[in-house]
Amino acid sequence: MSYKKNAILALLSLTAALSGSVQALDGSLLGMDYNISGFIRAEMAVKTVDEENPYNQRGNLFNGVAVERRGALPQTNLPLLPQPTINDTAVRNGIPADNDFNFTQVRMENTIQLRFNSNWSSTIKLRGIFDAAAYEEFDPEDVNSEAVGYLYGEPNYFEYDDFETGGVQNRLEWAGEDYMIDIPTAYIDYQDGPLLIRAGNQQIAWGQALFFRVMDVANGLDLRRHLILDFASEEYADERISSPAIRASYQIGVWELDTFVQMFQPTIYPNPNTPYNVIASQFTIRDTYDSVDEELNSGFRLKGSIGDVGLQFMYTNRINPDGVFRWTKSNVNRDAELVPGSGSTLAETPLEVDTTGVWSADEWFTYAAMARLDGIEGLNTLIREFPESQTLLAEEVDSMEEARRELDFFFQASGSGFRGHIAREYFREDIFGTGFSYVFQGEPGSWTDQLILNFEVTYTPDRVFTNTNLSREYIVEDEIISALVLEKYQRFSRSFPATYFVFQWMHRTESDLFGRHLSGMGGDINNTPDGVDGWDGLVLALQQPFPGLVWRADFSMLYDTRGGLLVQPALKWKPSGDWNIEMFYTYLDGSLGDNPNENIIETIEWAEEFGMRVAYQF
Repeated sequence: MSYKKNAILALLSLTAALSGSVQALDGSLLGMDYNISGFIRAEMAVKTVDEENPYNQRGNLFNGVAVERRGALPQTNLPLLPQPTINDTAVRNGIPADNDFNFTQVRMENTIQLRFNSNWSSTIKLRGIFDAAAYEEFDPEDVNSEAVGYLYGEPNYFEYDDFETGGVQNRLEWAGEDYMIDIPTAYIDYQDGPLLIRAGNQQIAWGQALFFRVMDVANGLDLRRHLILDFASEEYADERISSPAIRASYQIGVWELDTFVQMFQPTIYPNPNTPYNVIASQFTIRDTYDSVDEELNSGFRLKGSIGDVGLQFMYTNRINPDGVFRWTKSNVNRDAELVPGSGSTLAETPLEVDTTGVWSADEWFTYAAMARLDGIEGLNTLIREFPESQTLLAEEVDSMEEARRELDFFFQASGSGFRGHIAREYFREDIFGTGFSYVFQGEPGSWTDQLILNFEVTYTPDRVFTNTNLSREYIVEDEIISALVLEKYQRFSRSFPATYFVFQWMHRTESDLFGRHLSGMGGDINNTPDGVDGWDGLVLALQQPFPGLVWRADFSMLYDTRGGLLVQPALKWKPSGDWNIEMFYTYLDGSLGDNPNENIIETIEWAEEFGMRVAYQF
């Protein structure tokens, strides 16, 4: 559509216009050295598949689909009467979207580096991002939605939801519906020989793994901009959230002790009905961040070597930034259409009557499986932990057939659908980690020469996971996460620079890469999950600069051993010292195994895309 093309052209024009008015600055002022640099970049991702994001209202898999509903109450509710049944056909009233783009943003970053003397220095980075919103957006008026909550109307790309009003979770951020301005870096350094003290807003990145985070546990992630689908070789440099902290390191010979204390900052998930939202928008999230926003995380790492073997030891005490989820009261007094006066009772349950909710048992079980939840036990928990639902004749069930009939009955009674309300809570945990590295010495030019091996493992006792039934009784289990990393530079020709290779293997005992408990794996529209034992992922990546360093080719692959594949070839072109163009294609296939709901790629398979970033550096 023309407005989409115009939005993209506007982004490129803005980048070009601004690039002519900025330049790098460096010099001295009042005895202080300074350097000012940055970039302006237009970023976009073009869809290469017809699928829409199924977690958004306009990508919902049941929009416009006729679904047969066979509603009935459990027989024990009316033991002396014939079981009442209602058979009908429901067509969810959501309006399907047909987007061309997943991502259309322009960003500007400016970094100021100051050196006051040989001991004191400072770094400040200012970042601004604008989303052109060149998408077919959700409009609540189109479906007569009255869903409560600040973020559950028209899409809001950056603001945080404290439910009633907008705001921010990041302390050094200012955000609106389609823009954000933040200060991801603002710290001062003091260095005196082996001692370095850094105080201010900063990232703390420990560990060696690409895609995987084992010891990199200090900071959460900001997934609002492009989820995890940027250049894979950049790791989590843009997603890792900075937090106010004091960090100190001290070098003693070959050993370094690195310690930190930081303010807690949670992972920020994409907002509902934005392009990369991964929490189904039929559910309202009530975040409890304000109950832990003044908490502190802390930790240390000791790193050094004994002979040819590198060693490291880590301990972190933190609040898990990802949080966990459970059913919570909706507090929404709105009657079910066929049950006048039911609003006050529904307000004491997790349910809210609204057209943007779930409409049928088919939709309920499909999305439960996609979220790695148990649809039957999720229903039973909603009834058991919220007794008010039983006054509406809801009753726990024992089978898929009973669950389907009861769910369809209440969706029919609602007249439009039920939204589910879920609380997000945070829990403290201790993480113990260790690792070793070794550099192989082989025949010069051989594959074993200068091959670097890294191994990292962490142990977290009593980690808290979201229960697959969304109960307030969370799953609590010990978890071990490990990663083996092999990396090497290998030269094949005197004409080309060396090629960088990396191979990785991660094993997790209790959760997948997205932190979902493995007991929720394997469900589908007709079956509850059986669960799996352990999660394994493999990564292969390479990077090949071309002569003159004008071009660089990248390749990254992530394979979930239960049948999910991400492949990302990329090409970087630097025609001059100022301009930089990056192009990459992200191929996703989550259907290579027995059940797509057993691997992580199925969750993001709809996001297959071609991406491009055009940057002017100064």
